[in-house]
Formats: sequence, C-alpha cells, structure tokens
Amino acid sequence: MTAIPARRRRRMMAAVVSSVLTVIALPSGIVVGANSLLNESGGDKVDQGVVVDIPQTKVNLLAVVNANKELTAIALLAVAPGGNGGTIISVPVGAAADVAKGEAPSRLADGYAEGGLDALRFDVENLFNVTLDFADDVSSAELAALLAPVGTQPVTMTQPIIGTDASNKPVVVIPAESTTVTGQQIADGLVATQKGIPESSRLSQVKALWSAVARAGVAAVPSDGADVTTSTSLPDMPDLPTTQSYFEALLRGEVDVWQFTATALADAQRNPANIDLYSLDGGEILMVMASVLPGSLSLTSNGIAVMVDVPFASTAIAREAVTRLAYMGANVVLVRQVNDLPVERTVAYFNDDLARVEAETFATLLGPLEYVSTIDVVTGVNLRIVLGNDFVAFLGNGATTSTTTTEPK
Repeated sequence: MTAIPARRRRRMMAAVVSSVLTVIALPSGIVVGANSLLNESGGDKVDQGVVVDIPQTKVNLLAVVNANKELTAIALLAVAPGGNGGTIISVPVGAAADVAKGEAPSRLADGYAEGGLDALRFDVENLFNVTLDFADDVSSAELAALLAPVGTQPVTMTQPIIGTDASNKPVVVIPAESTTVTGQQIADGLVATQKGIPESSRLSQVKALWSAVARAGVAAVPSDGADVTTSTSLPDMPDLPTTQSYFEALLRGEVDVWQFTATALADAQRNPANIDLYSLDGGEILMVMASVLPGSLSLTSNGIAVMVDVPFASTAIAREAVTRLAYMGANVVLVRQVNDLPVERTVAYFNDDLARVEAETFATLLGPLEYVSTIDVVTGVNLRIVLGNDFVAFLGNGATTSTTTTEPK
C-alpha cells in the first residue's frame, strides 16, 4: 500500500497520453467545484498588491458497510470554506489502491477488509494525495440516523436497486422509477449489493442516492451582480469532530455531488486475479481535489505550485490543463471556476523570476502563453494561470507556441 510521488507521476503520464488522443470525446458543460472557489469577482485579478490565502477545507472519509462488515460505498464529505455546504465525492469501493511495484493489485474494499478503517484511510490518502481530517465507518442504521435531517427527497432510478434478504435471496430495495426516498431508504440503498454483480452496474444508482442527500442542502441565493466585492479574508472553518457535524455543515449550504469515472480493468497484466477492479483517471482526481479540497492537497514534486483559473464551463478543459501541468512536474494546488468571459491568450501571472523561468516550459503542452509580472500574492502559489481561448484551440489543432511578457500594472 506504499505510494510514492514517482508512481503518481507515472499515472499522470498515462493520463496525458490518453487525454491527448480522446479530447473530443471527454464530457463537458459541468461546473467544477463551485462551492470551493475563492470569493473572487473575476479571473483576471485577485486584488492589486494583496495577499490571499488558499481556502481552508475539511474532509471526512465516510465508509458505508453492510451487516457482514463489507464495504459497500465510500464518500468524501468535503466541507466548503466557512463550513456551509460543500461537495459529496463518491468513490468506487473497487477502485484500485496505489500499491508499490511488485505488489498484487488491491481494491479499496480489500484494504478495508484486511486492515479496517485505518487501512482504508491510508489507501484513500495515497490514492488522492490528500490529508483527511476525519474518518468513520457506519452501518445502514447509523447512516440512516445521520441522514434523518434529509427528510424525503425526490430521486429517479433508471434501474432498481437490488439487495439480498436474510436468506440471501434478491430483494428490490428501491424500484426503477421516479419516486421519493427517506434517509433510511438512502442508507439501505447504499448498502445493497449482490454477489457476482460488478460495481459498475450500481455506480449511477449510488450517485443518485447521494444526489438525493445533496438536495436537502440550503440552496445558494442567486446574485444580481450588484455589490460584488473581492474578499481577502476567509471565514473560519468550524470544528467538525463527528460525522454528524460534517453532515450538518454540508446541509447548511449548497451541496454538489461528484462521482469519479471508473474504468474496469479486465486485462491479465493489471488484473491477474480477475477481481472487480477499476482504475480512476489521474487528471480527474487532481482536477476535483484541487477544486474541492485545495487546503488538503500535498505537494508531489519539487516543481512550482500552480493555481489554475478556468473561465469555461467544461470539466474537459479543466482536466486537460491540470493533467498537462502535472505531467510537466508542476504542483497544481488550486483550480477555480471563474465567471469572466475568456480572453484569447492564456495568461501566466508570476511574482518571482524563478517561477517565470519554469513556466516557460509549460507552453509546450499549454499552447501560447502571455507572462504577466504581478505584485499579487496567493499564499503557497508560485504561478497563477488563467486559461484563454488559445488553450482550447491548442487542444484541437496542436498549434505551435509563442510567448509574450508584460510588466506589472
């Protein structure tokens, strides 16, 4: 279960090759981590000559287990800065753990079966390169009690959720229809599994159940655009000592849900025992973690720390950017969705010459860059990149690169 930065970078290398070949087929139009963004009025500046901190976030690893103590669902409960709202990140229990060279492939569920919650926490921290603040494992009854404040929420199931009864016979837990569910039914659905049925067949159902939980969150009040200000002070994160406190914090605000894409590993080389094993995309992991949990990420290389502003409503574009930066050795520590209209040129803001020099190498995989010297400082960030239309064009045609430099304004 040992994970090392070199292995993470090899995964990212594989991801960048895949993304280059399949960029047109990647999903788009999904907002990335809206609840995790800095309070920022635009993508072209932070505030002139001020210091801004990366927002503090807290995350709880929640493991859902059935009556046989088998892991049936994993969720990261990521609370947004200030402690109101956040994101529920659904993780396949069959996701491949980050094992050392020579070790047999292992699922996250296998680690839990062998070493309990501590082993699962170790594997999840290594796989996602984050530090978890809390971890808990709960039964169906315990989860139902935690979800009692959710009340009754609408849900649409494209196929039924089927579990097994005490005699091991199939039983429909939630039918395939548009219906409503209570906290107890959500909990029952999350523990419902069938022997021999691949996890891939229930991932959409798991996401639907977590989405029902998210609907109980307090919706954000839309802004009319007036009196928008940029704040450099972030609200304090409240103490969250229990799983109940995490759910209470989530439901005090708007809640997003993210389900990681899982690719079944069926080849004999990566899955010699033919277990129900899935790979997660390294670029997607980095994109989500840097957007939702920037305060929990760890550095994985000696490269500079980079923040990426994305003025496009597209996870494909955000994923491409972070994948390419990680491939080139940068530490992507924060990704933000910003509301500004994109400009033509991708801009790299730097406040020291060493960051400027290293950033010059990024043009090979990011396309044309404009380098702007700035006196703004984001704590823990060496370079801030605001993606432009040139990056999107570069993805499509692999155009040659060029650079320009602008002095501080």
